[in-house]
Amino acid sequence: MSVISIRLPGYFKDNMVLQQGITNRIFGQTKSNAKIRILLERYPGIDSAKNKEYGIVFQNTDESDARGLFGFRLPVLEASSDFYRLSLTVENTRCVIENIYFGEVWLALGESNMSMPVRYTDVKALLPQISKQRKLRIFTMAEDGLADDEEMFLYKPTARIVKGQWLTPNMENFLDVSATALVFAARLQESLNIPVAIYNLAAADTMIHSWLPREIIETKPHLKQHVLDSGHYRDKSNWNDLSSESKSFSRKNQPTVMYNHKLAPFTGLSIRGIIFSHGESDVHFPEYYLEAFKEFSTVLCRNFHSFKRGPCMIYSQLAPYYYSSSDDKVLACFNEALTIARRQLKTPAGMITLYDLPLDYNTEGDHIYARPLNPKAKAQIGERMCDVAKGLVYHADMPISAPEVKYAEWISDKLILSFANVGEGLKLPEGDLTLKGFNICGDTSNYLPAQAKKLFGIRTLVWHPEIKKPQSCSYAFSGFNQAANLLGGNGMPIVPFRLERDYPENSLSQIWMYCDQLTGWIVPKKSTDYSKMPKQDQPGYFPLWQISSGKGKLSLEKNNKRSSSAALYLEYTKADQIPIMFEPILHYASLYPPLNLSFWRRLTIELFNSDHHVKKIFLLLEDEDGNSARSIPHQIKDILAWQKISFIIDEMHVDLSRIKRLQFIVQSNYSDGNLTIDSVFGEGRKIIVKEVEEINEENR
Repeated sequence: MSVISIRLPGYFKDNMVLQQGITNRIFGQTKSNAKIRILLERYPGIDSAKNKEYGIVFQNTDESDARGLFGFRLPVLEASSDFYRLSLTVENTRCVIENIYFGEVWLALGESNMSMPVRYTDVKALLPQISKQRKLRIFTMAEDGLADDEEMFLYKPTARIVKGQWLTPNMENFLDVSATALVFAARLQESLNIPVAIYNLAAADTMIHSWLPREIIETKPHLKQHVLDSGHYRDKSNWNDLSSESKSFSRKNQPTVMYNHKLAPFTGLSIRGIIFSHGESDVHFPEYYLEAFKEFSTVLCRNFHSFKRGPCMIYSQLAPYYYSSSDDKVLACFNEALTIARRQLKTPAGMITLYDLPLDYNTEGDHIYARPLNPKAKAQIGERMCDVAKGLVYHADMPISAPEVKYAEWISDKLILSFANVGEGLKLPEGDLTLKGFNICGDTSNYLPAQAKKLFGIRTLVWHPEIKKPQSCSYAFSGFNQAANLLGGNGMPIVPFRLERDYPENSLSQIWMYCDQLTGWIVPKKSTDYSKMPKQDQPGYFPLWQISSGKGKLSLEKNNKRSSSAALYLEYTKADQIPIMFEPILHYASLYPPLNLSFWRRLTIELFNSDHHVKKIFLLLEDEDGNSARSIPHQIKDILAWQKISFIIDEMHVDLSRIKRLQFIVQSNYSDGNLTIDSVFGEGRKIIVKEVEEINEENR
């Protein structure tokens, strides 16, 4: 007698969670033209109410077709703490799935910052708490969709799920699941107090075209041409062929690979939504990515069963990273494309920002996550995604996306910006006194650091005293924008933006100028592979200022300050013998040297002289060609008040657009002393030729 098999999709296993509130499809394959019976039974959970009805809640029969295919739809059931048992019977063969929950079901998709496992992140410290949440489930499978002894990907979609398993709460079980996905699911389960499951389907270093089905690649010329240009295009004739003009070619980035192995097997699954963190591999192509992302959202709506609006998507912008040695706007332009996408995706979507989070990464270990591209800070990303889910999907009184500019209004020489999704109102980080990160421009593409202040909790006023006819404004629009400090009410940073689609050239947007940090997150040298560099040349926290001559010490003063959370405090000795020289360190790769001072006539430093000693201060500039010039001396007065010392730099005979060294020199007749430095900034904006012509035309 032949044995009858009942084959179900690989996620139909013990301990699974089915989506509450909508129907769930149960389908598979068995003997052809056979009668199949389905039975769903309900059993009390540990903390279930005693007045519920248990036992059989659904039963039905069907007949498989000539190929043995069958399908059922379960009735709509609500979430609870009760367990269910699903039985399928064909003749004398019975397939049973135990310990099924009904609750909320989500997918986690993306590349390395979504796939990054708990063991390498800050989430590891949360495992003792999370592992106690009994209603939490994580589904995992082989990251590339292949078995250990396989190397070749399938050309067509497959139903096979390799190494698929449901993980129940356990510290050891959760060590290798997506850190972001785990925190998202744990916080959501904690908030809703019902079962929550997440399918951990992300795959590191995968391009967006690998997640799209072939019909989209082949019918969208713009997308196909990009894949061809990247060297990753393959069709049936050269599928899995490693020969390529692209040095970065990998089989998993052939078009449709991730779709075939990671999405197609789950077609028809009932879900609530998707969390998504992706784009690092496509960051240089924002316009292409926007189109591909929109197609991807259409695929998700088509492949998965959800509620009337479709599965909701919550995704993140990319974290600061040194993507380009020549352009600090590469990441800004890509994140801008992600911002635009939110209103164009097929599915309801919310986005989170994360440029304020620590960039510390794993520096030890032989694994792909030991690199600056993958910061360890993942707990807050999961939490922010959960907060957005509660507002967007579960209709809690919370923002549905990251706070972002809503509209702008010019009033004379000032700009009023209104913001959406700010919750309880705009705020600054604790201790900060001044808004940072705004830039404004007049009749030129040169953007200058702007002054700004909050208005009524949902608006900001932005201006520059030397720009009388402002034309545009940007905020945090650069690759390393951690100094920008405007937050929504829930602590999430404002979405970076530019009001005009020009390409802003910023002047003096460097973190050392705020004088509120001794160290900053720095990429010291250019590289394509930091793992091969000496430790001292790898990204990390590096000094922003140094004493280059004389005896002194730099520290932070948190009480006597003007604008930021702290001011730079200089203590020195033997200044009557050797001048004290202190300077910002300008050669770091992530500062995009050389420094451009050509926008300004003057460079101003704001000081507090608390030692009552009159002293002199000079400015020394040196350009890339080795030309140097020193300013005339300025007196620092014996007054207990903040003083502004302005150096006229456009009279100094150096190339101001290519400054490699900027040094302050302090001379004193007293041996010991101190200075507090609050900020360094440009003044006396230069009017360029274009503006002069326009002004003359207006006068005529």
